[in-house]
Amino acid sequence: MNLQYGFLREGENKGFSSTRLIFVIGSAWTMGITTYLATQGIEVPVLIAFFSAVEGVWVGLKLGQKPMEGKKKE
Repeated sequence: MNLQYGFLREGENKGFSSTRLIFVIGSAWTMGITTYLATQGIEVPVLIAFFSAVEGVWVGLKLGQKPMEGKKKE
C-alpha cells in the first residue's frame, strides 16, 4: 500500500517536512492527553493552561522553521 502523505510534503522538491511531522504528532498527543485529563476531573482553567502551554511549543517550532531555513551561510 503506497500512501503519499501529501500534507507532510513541503517545498518545491516536495520533500518530507520533519518539522511538520513533529507538529502533527505533537498536536495529536497534546489533544489526547488533554482529553484524558478532562475525563479525570481536572478543572477547566488547568486544562486550558496545559493545552496552551504545550501546544505553544509545537506552534512555535513550526513558525520558527521558515526563518531558520531562509538564512543561508555565505
